[in-house]
Amino acid sequence: SCCRLLGLPLAEAVRLAAAVPGGAMTGLAEELCAEIRTGASLSVAMERCDTSQPPVFNMVFRAMTQAAETSGALPESLRRLAEYTGRAAQLSQSVRSALIYPALLLGAAFVSLLVLIVVVIPRFEALFAGMEQDIPLVTRLIIGGAGLLRSYGWMVLAAGLAGFFYWRRQRRNPDFRLAQDAYLLRLPQIGPIMEKIILERVARSLSELLNNGVSLPEALRLSSAIAENHLYKTALRRAADRVREGESLHDALAETGAFPELMLQLVRVGQESSGLAAMLAHLTDIYALDAEAAARRLITLLEPALVILIGVVMAVIILGMMSAITGVNDLVIR
Repeated sequence: SCCRLLGLPLAEAVRLAAAVPGGAMTGLAEELCAEIRTGASLSVAMERCDTSQPPVFNMVFRAMTQAAETSGALPESLRRLAEYTGRAAQLSQSVRSALIYPALLLGAAFVSLLVLIVVVIPRFEALFAGMEQDIPLVTRLIIGGAGLLRSYGWMVLAAGLAGFFYWRRQRRNPDFRLAQDAYLLRLPQIGPIMEKIILERVARSLSELLNNGVSLPEALRLSSAIAENHLYKTALRRAADRVREGESLHDALAETGAFPELMLQLVRVGQESSGLAAMLAHLTDIYALDAEAAARRLITLLEPALVILIGVVMAVIILGMMSAITGVNDLVIR
């Protein structure tokens, strides 16, 4: 967008924008430049050249670019697009960053348990062989459980892989995808965070599309494509049909039953004041802040809980082994 604001030709602006060290878009930029030099518009060039799955430029990006070309405000639209994608990426990155430490903690705990089961506990089995009646019950349970995992762990792995491939296949079924996405939104703690992220993305795309002159029904349809949740995809498509028939956005969203009261009330106020795009932009800030705060609260609770749980499991295993060793030493002394 900066290149366009400086008055450079569009093809040159695209080439310079993608010419960054280690950039992954250099090849795509060259194809875009070739199309633009033949007389194609930027939106048409995107449609012809961006054939990857998922596409680099999503439907919202392309629609906003096409609308800006029609209105003759492409540089300003590209600047708004840069802000839009930057804010969306910032929210996703902040949530992912908050989850890194718990993920590392769980990974380290899994590796530690695997080493105990595969390497450490079998050595104790040889020591306790023939003395089952003298070792504590906890130790026998630990040794027996580790033996079962070593013997039948492949079955657990096979069942997990079979379940994963079954899930991948069933995700193509719209009814299964709808039920799965609705269930995820009902998960305690995690569901509300997911809902806020989805609503932030939908409200932001609606606001930007409306600001670029896209009609409301079309903006709803395009926003449904980036909702990444089948429940909201379906609700937005139904709302788009209702709005196309002349119904207000507030009533169309309320009929779906998928959107919270806060969003409905702000949409109603925005429509009544003829400032729907601005109100939706304000709503994105609310949901972005709420999602980040909720993610931080969840991590604050999750980290000590994981530390305590891992510590308890490790302590039980170590104490079980140590108590058995102490019993063997007492037997030898006697």
